[in-house]
Amino acid sequence: MWIISIPSEDVSRNGDNIFYRIKSIKMPSKSDSNEPNSDHSIEACVTRQYKDFQWLYHHLSTGNDIGGIIMPPVPDKVGNSELEARRIMAGLRQRTDVGEAEATTLDCRKLQLFLNKVACHPYLAQDSHVEYFLTEQETPERFPFKKRFIGNMVKLITDLRHQSHKDREPDFRQYRNAINNACIYWKNANQSFSQLIRTQRKTAVAVITLASRVVRAGTKLVGNENSGWKLIQSFGECLNFCKEAIDVGCHSSEMNLGVILNYYADYCEEAKNMLYRRTIRMIDYDSALRIHEKAKPKYQESVSREYYVTYWKAEAKRKETKDAYEQTTETAKNELKRFSHARSRDVKDELLKFAEFQLAAAHDCAAIISSVLVSLRELSPKQ
Repeated sequence: MWIISIPSEDVSRNGDNIFYRIKSIKMPSKSDSNEPNSDHSIEACVTRQYKDFQWLYHHLSTGNDIGGIIMPPVPDKVGNSELEARRIMAGLRQRTDVGEAEATTLDCRKLQLFLNKVACHPYLAQDSHVEYFLTEQETPERFPFKKRFIGNMVKLITDLRHQSHKDREPDFRQYRNAINNACIYWKNANQSFSQLIRTQRKTAVAVITLASRVVRAGTKLVGNENSGWKLIQSFGECLNFCKEAIDVGCHSSEMNLGVILNYYADYCEEAKNMLYRRTIRMIDYDSALRIHEKAKPKYQESVSREYYVTYWKAEAKRKETKDAYEQTTETAKNELKRFSHARSRDVKDELLKFAEFQLAAAHDCAAIISSVLVSLRELSPKQ
């Protein structure tokens, strides 16, 4: 069992390169009881770049039989366009470190979630590349990951052709429909939540703009010495607090519930890819069955030796594709159950945190506004 953290304060930069410091602790498990020093935990601290996370995902997906495994997706980094949008919503016209700091914290949260999903996976966690990634100081060999347009188009056409293939098992027909619908629902939920955060950030900018304009207008009208100025100042401080409360709420919501919604929107796509890989193996098995039936000798007396060779090759292919299909199906059933349980648990936890934070923030905001309202009432008769 691994305990992994990526503190945002330990992130360093060198030009366009971002270095993440990963702290991990491997706790002893029952399966390691026969190994020497198995009762001691292993602590490590390594530095990795974003390409190293892609390296880990590449080796996990190519070095293992992932036919029935839902691969944890590597999250995308926050792009420059999104950083610029954050600055605009925050009312920052010039380039500052505010947007980069928030984006770095968000990236750390997403990458830590990815590593936790890998480290908690019953099959992927056994891969030697995981321990190498988390413990070795040596930087993994990096190579460019290029998007192939032609290959993606061919895969898209093949996906559309195979998605209509009828499944052999009724349960997986329901799984396929449920995952297809879940991909749409999670994508819409993620987009709606992002729109909510953007709207709240715009509201915060509008509130602070109103506060500054009220204070400037009040200064010109009543000066800054009488009770009228104190009234305006109190009102401006109240608006400033409301703006800060909105900013804190947006940051907390985006780092917790927003990360989960965004990650599971991609995770559902990986579940869809897993079902597609199983469908391919099912189609291979069906094709092998048809070839095997055609290769069966009809009249044993008149069959040549070459015919028997063809038949035994077809028989071997049938057994191979059957074993691959049945193993993938069994693994896929367990993966879908584990995925559904983890998704429900994670979303429930984040929704509870979101509701509790909103409730606490509302109480704090109401208390501050009540105290300001009392001050306003005391100042009003003296004008």
